[in-house]
Amino acid sequence: MIRNVFFDRDGTLGELGDIRYPQTIKFFADAQEVLTRLKSRGYRIFIATNQSCIARGTDGGYDYAKEFKALGVDDWFICPHDKNDNCSCRKPKPGLLEQAVQKYKLKREECLMVGDRETDVECARNAGIHSALLCASGRAPQEGTKAEHIIYSLHDLLSLLDK
Repeated sequence: MIRNVFFDRDGTLGELGDIRYPQTIKFFADAQEVLTRLKSRGYRIFIATNQSCIARGTDGGYDYAKEFKALGVDDWFICPHDKNDNCSCRKPKPGLLEQAVQKYKLKREECLMVGDRETDVECARNAGIHSALLCASGRAPQEGTKAEHIIYSLHDLLSLLDK
């Protein structure tokens, strides 16, 4: 049974106007409602996100903590590195999820990662947790996806977890 849900940020909870600037995010209309409903059902909610804009210096000191607190998530794990830094926390490597598993002593079989890219799915697989690929706006899943579940809206996640 899933008890812990990890979300990617960009492309999963909302879309960026410009990928270099995190403050340009426009959250999907159902994002806050879905997070609130999951919390009310007893799920722990985490964010696991790559934010190379920090390494590149285009984030402008953006306050992710303020954003994530406003969303009501339990905790967040951010990779601040660029892909050339070869860190262990940049998805698809499992470092962010591993940090959460260790910090909260989570059971991997009770965790689900929701993301909009195959790198999110691969990260989940690398960490030994379940995965759901969000294909918003009618986007088709990548051919050969390894995602265990494919959803087409965040509301679909609620139905998936009800099963």
